[in-house]
Amino acid sequence: MNPTGKRIVITGGSIGIGLELAKALIAEGAQVLVCARNRPALEAAQQNTPSLAIAQCDVARDDQVSALLETARSTLGGVDVLINNAAVFRRLDILERSTLESQLEEIDINLKGPVRVTGVFLPELLRSEEPIIVNLTSALGYAPMAAAPTYSATKAAINSWTISLRHQLRHSKARVVLLSPPVVDTRMNADNPDVEGMKIMTARRSR
Repeated sequence: MNPTGKRIVITGGSIGIGLELAKALIAEGAQVLVCARNRPALEAAQQNTPSLAIAQCDVARDDQVSALLETARSTLGGVDVLINNAAVFRRLDILERSTLESQLEEIDINLKGPVRVTGVFLPELLRSEEPIIVNLTSALGYAPMAAAPTYSATKAAINSWTISLRHQLRHSKARVVLLSPPVVDTRMNADNPDVEGMKIMTARRSR
């Protein structure tokens, strides 16, 4: 894909991989809108990259995802590329009843979020000449981490769903991409004992 002139929406784009993807794509001539739940983080990202468009959105909320699409239409004039990056990572013990709400939130954001956003955005994407859907996954979707059971399960589900989505869209113009980054120096991996000794990739774009 040549990013020049492409209209791109990235969920979970205020920090980490999402933000660095946005900055790299803008440097290549794309128009980028990122969303996140945290308004101050979005504003800080925009202050650092003024050409970055931002929108506060919780991908677990139907009304906010619909509003995000309207913002993309008014800000970018449409959508060519959707990057489903928003996710939360929780280390937890499923035997503790107190973790139930946290597990359900992970499912709402990590699995139902991409399904919801893609479903809402798909008609708009299919108006593009070169529509692309990118779903971020993880190695934990293939080899689960016992300490992060729900996160691992949601990524395994995203892997399966993406393959099915690609098959169902095979006769359309859309490309469906499953992107599995290595261990990256994001907030998600900060102070994570499970990545000690591993070679960690920086999220920042090399010059």
